[in-house]
Amino acid sequence: MRFFTKNTFLFVLLAASGLPAFSQIGGKGTYQFLNLTNSPRAAATGGYFVPVMDNDESQVYANPSLLSKQMDNRLVLNYVNYIGDINYGYTGYIKDFDKYGTFSLGINYFNYGSFIQADETAQILGAFTASESALNIGWGHKIKERFSIGSNLKLVYSQLFQYKSVGMAMDFAGTYYNPDRGFGASIVVRNVGTQFTTYVPGNKEPLPLDFQVGISKKLAHAPFRFVIVGHNLQTKSIWFQNLGDKSQTSSLFNADSTATTSKSNLGQEIARRATLGVEFVPVESFALRVGYNYQRQQEMKLGGDNKLGMVGFSLGLQIKIKMLTFQYAWASYSVAGSAHFLSVSAKVSDFKKSKKEEAK
Repeated sequence: MRFFTKNTFLFVLLAASGLPAFSQIGGKGTYQFLNLTNSPRAAATGGYFVPVMDNDESQVYANPSLLSKQMDNRLVLNYVNYIGDINYGYTGYIKDFDKYGTFSLGINYFNYGSFIQADETAQILGAFTASESALNIGWGHKIKERFSIGSNLKLVYSQLFQYKSVGMAMDFAGTYYNPDRGFGASIVVRNVGTQFTTYVPGNKEPLPLDFQVGISKKLAHAPFRFVIVGHNLQTKSIWFQNLGDKSQTSSLFNADSTATTSKSNLGQEIARRATLGVEFVPVESFALRVGYNYQRQQEMKLGGDNKLGMVGFSLGLQIKIKMLTFQYAWASYSVAGSAHFLSVSAKVSDFKKSKKEEAK
C-alpha cells in the first residue's frame, strides 16, 4: 500500500508540472460538462468544492479525496435543472474496503434536450438529441490522521447529433483537514486525459483541464465557515471579453449602444480565479450557504453594470431528517436564467433496518 501511495503522488506531481503546457479554459476544449458542478453545496458556495471532511457524498465527484469510511454503503442523487431546459446530474454509490480505501461508482450525465433539424432553406427535416455522460470510478484513502488523497477515473461518451466521441479523464486530489481548528485545504487536478475517438477524424481536442486549490476555516466561537477556492490556476490568462456586452446611453430622442472595451489586468486575473463562500451551521442537521463567483458575473452580465441582477451569486441550504440528507442550491448565471441544484443522500443499510423494525 505504501508503494501505491508514493506512486500516486508522483503521478499527481508529474501531471501538475505539465499543466501550463495544456492550459485550456471554456470554449477551447471538449467535454466541458465534466467541469460543471452537480453538488448543491459546491454550487451554493461559488461553484466548486468545500474542503471539509464531514462526510458529504454530494462532493466526491468534484473532490475524490473527500471520500471516507463514514460514507460506506451510502447512495447519493444529484440533479440540476440548468438553463434552457437542460438537465444534468450525478448518481453514485460508495463502498469502503478497509485498508484498500473507499470507492465510489457513479454516472455523470448531461442532457441537452431535443432540437429541430432543418436545412439551409429552413425546411424542417425532423428532430435530434444531444447528450454526454461519464462513468466515474472514484477512490479515496486516508494516509495520515488529517491527510487523505483520492482519484477519479472517468470514461466519457458524447453524442452531439450524428457526431460521437469517446474519451477518458482522471482527477487527482489531496485534502488536509484539522477538525480541532476547523481548517481544511485541498488541491485538485481535474480532467487529465484524452479522446480515444474524435467527433471529426483527425481533429483531437484537449480536455477542460483545471487546477484548483481551496481552503476553508470555521470560526472557533461562531457557527460560520468561510471558503475560498482558486480555479484555472494552470493557465496564464482566463480573461474573456464579452463583445456582446453593451453599455447603453440614451436621451429623449435617441439611444446608442457602445461596446465595452475593458482590458485584462492583474487584479482582474486574480479576482476571476477565486470564488468566495460562507456556510452558517448552527447545528449538524441544518446549514445555510451563500457564494459569489466574480468570473461568472463578469462574463455573463448583460448591458454593462446596469443589468447585473444577482448574476454571480448563489444561495443554498441543507437539512438532515432521520435517514435522509437533503440539499438545495440556487445559482444565478445571467439575468436571463438561473440553475437549481438538488441532492438526496442516504445510507442503504438504514432502509433495511427500518423495514425490519416495521416488520416487528
